[in-house]
Amino acid sequence: MLSVGKSSGEDIVGQGSPSDAVLAISAILSAEGRTSTAFSAMLRGMRVEFPAPASYVAYATVPGGVVTAGEPVAAPAQLVEVAELFLAQMRAQGTRVAFFATEGRLLHSQQLDRWLIGEQPVWNPQAWDAHVRGHRSLREQLRRARAKGVSVQMLDASTAIKPTWRAAFDTLIRRWHATRSMPPMRFLVDVDLDAGAAWRRTFVALRGRELVGVLSMAPVPARGGWLLEHLLRDPDAPNGTAELLVDQAMRVMGTEGVTWATLGLAPLHGSIAPWLAHIRRASRPLFNFDGLAAFKRKLRPAAWESIYLAWPRDGSRWRALHDGLRAFADGPLWWFGVRTIARGPASLLHLLEWLLVPWTVLLSLAPTSPWFPSRTVHAAWVLFDVLLVFGLRRLRLQATQRGQPARARAAQLGWWLAAAVSCDAVLTLAQAGLWNWPRRTGWLAAAIIAVACMAPALTAPVLWGAWRRLRTLASGAASFPA
Repeated sequence: MLSVGKSSGEDIVGQGSPSDAVLAISAILSAEGRTSTAFSAMLRGMRVEFPAPASYVAYATVPGGVVTAGEPVAAPAQLVEVAELFLAQMRAQGTRVAFFATEGRLLHSQQLDRWLIGEQPVWNPQAWDAHVRGHRSLREQLRRARAKGVSVQMLDASTAIKPTWRAAFDTLIRRWHATRSMPPMRFLVDVDLDAGAAWRRTFVALRGRELVGVLSMAPVPARGGWLLEHLLRDPDAPNGTAELLVDQAMRVMGTEGVTWATLGLAPLHGSIAPWLAHIRRASRPLFNFDGLAAFKRKLRPAAWESIYLAWPRDGSRWRALHDGLRAFADGPLWWFGVRTIARGPASLLHLLEWLLVPWTVLLSLAPTSPWFPSRTVHAAWVLFDVLLVFGLRRLRLQATQRGQPARARAAQLGWWLAAAVSCDAVLTLAQAGLWNWPRRTGWLAAAIIAVACMAPALTAPVLWGAWRRLRTLASGAASFPA
């Protein structure tokens, strides 16, 4: 069994001579790559195994296991055999296996079970022009973008990797990530435009000298189609920019005789298990699964293809799901949660705003003695919290406004709030140590003092995280390379 790490995958876009393993991946991908995950062998952080001739499996590692990027890339008649061989080889090493985002062909394996985890929409680019003519709302979105001066052009591979364009892409990616409540994820959704750049197609949306959108496409060679893998829109891009990018890509593919294209997995879409539907609704403040699916539905795909998580029948489905989530989180889930909180997501800022209201009321009703050194100090703390409530509310409203001036004001307010709460944390700790703790009476008083100290200490990092994201958004769109 041959294997290759990420370092080999990078050679495809490099200037040097590719390794034998990379040449093998390229040949197999060209002949047998028929799924939207086949190209994932090129992504950073992925490893590739060759369990049998003319086949490979791309996967990410997690503690004690591996999570594959879809099903093996192999001839259809050999697919199940290759998957079972890979499973046996991993088990011989004491390693768990989860097949994530498979397209259903592994159903024929007697060793695997599966769960529906979403669907991917597919289009026939040959029918796109007629599709647009019969889709009034899509035509209106395209008109809006063009009316705002947005145009789309396709870059050739040599232009897309030039340093000037790479810098513009990096700026756009940072600004796009700044609009997300969760930190960047890895595995199949890692935004890596360098991976397999020689294979990719890149479309850019420009408004004057501003880069307001990019669409990076990965090939599905054996199907004669394309995965519209990364569709990124600048936060200040006009409405219809994303649709205009898709429209141009579909029209180019249509002129070339391409008959299959997909925007990739819409997670938790379709006839999923009821508990997954509950997760979809509960996670909306952090990740809008419904919104992602709605955008893809708005483009009226010709069909939806089911996507599954598969795992050994004698294994645990919950462990397979946990391994898959760890692959996306690129580490422990609890640490991913901490990183999410530290970004200062809007939903958390809104919660802090409302929690501060009852806290301020209780603070104002508390007796001055023995909790405060004087009435002046008591009144100052109440006034500070009242101002903080209004400051958080204003920040929430300003953060939703578009345009660089509004975003700059929001970033400035975010800095002042974060600095004020940081000072609050220091002063609260000083008062607690010098005044409250020596005068505590019982465990309840100690608990109140601890809560009073922890609240600003935990809130300050959240506000600094929100400020960093607002600062990125206030920096302005990437400039069009000269």
